[in-house]
Amino acid sequence: MNFSTWTNEQLTARVEELRGIAENPGERTTEELETLAQERAAIDAELEKRRHNAALEALRRQQVAGGVPGVHTLETMGGEQRQESQSEAEQRAQEFVNTRRCALPVEETRALLVSTGHIATPTQVSGINDQVGGSVSSILDMIYIENCEGMSAHRVAYVVSDPAAADTQTEGSPVTQKEGSFDYVDITPESIGCYAQISKQVKKQTPLVYQSKVTAMALKSLRKKAVAKVVEKLQTSSLVDTLEAELASNKGAITEKTLRKIVLAYGGEEDVVGGAVLFLNKKDLEAFGDVRGTNEKKAVYEITPDGANPNVGTIRDGGVTVRYCIVSNLTACSGTAKAATAKKTMFYGDPRCFELDLFSNYEIQVSSDFAITSLMDTIVGDAELGGDVVVNHGFVALTIPATA
Repeated sequence: MNFSTWTNEQLTARVEELRGIAENPGERTTEELETLAQERAAIDAELEKRRHNAALEALRRQQVAGGVPGVHTLETMGGEQRQESQSEAEQRAQEFVNTRRCALPVEETRALLVSTGHIATPTQVSGINDQVGGSVSSILDMIYIENCEGMSAHRVAYVVSDPAAADTQTEGSPVTQKEGSFDYVDITPESIGCYAQISKQVKKQTPLVYQSKVTAMALKSLRKKAVAKVVEKLQTSSLVDTLEAELASNKGAITEKTLRKIVLAYGGEEDVVGGAVLFLNKKDLEAFGDVRGTNEKKAVYEITPDGANPNVGTIRDGGVTVRYCIVSNLTACSGTAKAATAKKTMFYGDPRCFELDLFSNYEIQVSSDFAITSLMDTIVGDAELGGDVVVNHGFVALTIPATA
């Protein structure tokens, strides 16, 4: 995409538009969201390039005019001079370089968490390449993320049961009431600390580049911690239904019926709910691929990873096609033995039945002391967040039953 002919105002407006789409994707597919994320990345790169060039040009003019450091002295057509302060972004970046501290507002953190990962998964950081497969689970791009700044807790109501059909009404008699029932979930904040490292060579770049790289690494660490919290709440929520896994030698097993059973176990007695996603460990995805038919020994399941984001894809079983998302924090069903307590493995459901609330800004601090011998800066971040399943029967979990 070429944005060189766009004005800064047009680029900024488009970024805001893309941010709104990321927060409320609606019916857009993963491929469409990835395309929009790539567009935003290209716009961010263009804006950063322009800020960098503007800073260099201002510095050049300042040196020529002998101006005061931190103030750009520009000549006007009338020969007079006027002073122009550095942009707010440059000032914030320079302040971060000086203090090694900054805070990402809740709304900005929320937008970046659901930006399909392009900011939180940089491919290169100042000459140090990320390892292959260093991405974070895309589950955070799918769940609902809410701004709860200033709250001590967030109460979310949900329907326990719908009103039942009324009995036959007898003439002259009152109508029998069949009311629905309701309950609520209280989401409370937890303090989390996140940790990452980055090459000290990044400091030799411009303050804007340095700040953006540090922020990217810190957000990647935050995403990993947030994924762990999501899985923890999925495992303990009472609003999640369970489906017993098939066993082979007292160990969980994936068979030719597993996917169909999970899909049909989700939803009510009279519907098959669409738009759901299967969250599973990568070992289970491999186990699905290993299932073979009894006669021709052909693969029962057709697995197609997403080319733009290999963390997600589809599993096809005849006419049933299910979106999947790999989450390494989940326990694998395949090969896991029965224990004294039941174990929830993969989860299937509408991702937006889970709500992650952000209760505070994400504060970032950088230290050069911890890994000084490795020439690495240590990034520490902390924030207040909480989450839970907020819809009754919002997910169904494939569970390895406890030993008798």
